[in-house]
Amino acid sequence: MTNTVPRLINLMISTAPRGQGGVASVVTAMMADPFAQRWHIKLVPSHREGSKLLMLWLFIRALTLVLFYRMQGSPGIAHIHMASRGSFSRKYILAKWAKFLDFRVLVHLHGAQFDEFYLNECLPSKQRRIAELFNMADKTVVLGDKWFAWVKHTFPSVNKLQIVYNPGPRDLLERQPSINPTLLFLGRLGERKGVHDLIAALPTVLAEIPDLRVVLGGDGDASRFSQQALAAGVLGSIEFAGWIGKERKFQLLATCSAYVLPSYNEGFPVGIIEAMAAGIPIVASNVGGIPDAISDQQEGLLIPAGDVTALANAIIRVLSEQELACRLANNALVKFQREFSCGSIMPQWQQIYEDLLSDRRN
Repeated sequence: MTNTVPRLINLMISTAPRGQGGVASVVTAMMADPFAQRWHIKLVPSHREGSKLLMLWLFIRALTLVLFYRMQGSPGIAHIHMASRGSFSRKYILAKWAKFLDFRVLVHLHGAQFDEFYLNECLPSKQRRIAELFNMADKTVVLGDKWFAWVKHTFPSVNKLQIVYNPGPRDLLERQPSINPTLLFLGRLGERKGVHDLIAALPTVLAEIPDLRVVLGGDGDASRFSQQALAAGVLGSIEFAGWIGKERKFQLLATCSAYVLPSYNEGFPVGIIEAMAAGIPIVASNVGGIPDAISDQQEGLLIPAGDVTALANAIIRVLSEQELACRLANNALVKFQREFSCGSIMPQWQQIYEDLLSDRRN
């Protein structure tokens, strides 16, 4: 296996890794791995939260950086992390620019709602650009069976398509469960993540487990959900923690009793993988890439999205049935180590890069 590719220029084009969300976490993990050093990958941030002027400046800077790095050596891979809406528009232009400069284009699809974006939000002209991008790519990577099937069905001429799951964290704090039961949610507070269903389920859960503490970690419309919780009489049991950094997130994962993600749509959520790595029982909806990570009754409890009664019952089970909780958590940890750890995922990226650059080695 080749350890270094000194004369090739490889790019990682994505949202700024210090930003919020799953893509930033994935890029951070990949750039911290020896894989990034082995391939001399240059990070090209194309987006960051802020004003429109800031985002425009960062996009123009990304275009300039692609050219700057290209002038430093032979073009290798432009590894483009893409989601929907504005992310697609930026990455479409960057992909065409990289292709023009003779980079191999690797499209890494993340967007949990990309299928809905394509079908319901795009005019035929934009749908043609999406098809053009997938067909132009030298390789497309998706996050699970659902997305593999969708891309194959929607763009049947795409043939260089592969599933690679998001890598989990390298280091977590040792488990130190809190004395009082704690339920943890991590993600943007909104309907897509099922936060309204979680709050609606809490009166039933608290009737059985009255000392439960619920931590909602994430940005979003906290005021709206505070009002819902107040009306439901459960506000006193909820901590709206806002967006939390890595250190506090790992502390919460180390101390919480269970993790919940009742989403309506997902790609391959990093939070699920982090909870598996932390050895925590999980309750989640059976949507998107979640069933790729968790089998119902094996590594967690899966419920239909929007089923508040099933959600409440599943939460009560993992918090009150200790034997079940331990079995689910242990199974999840074993599966994480086998399939989703950096030690499992990063060799797959190594092989993809080897294959894409097999005819460009010097």
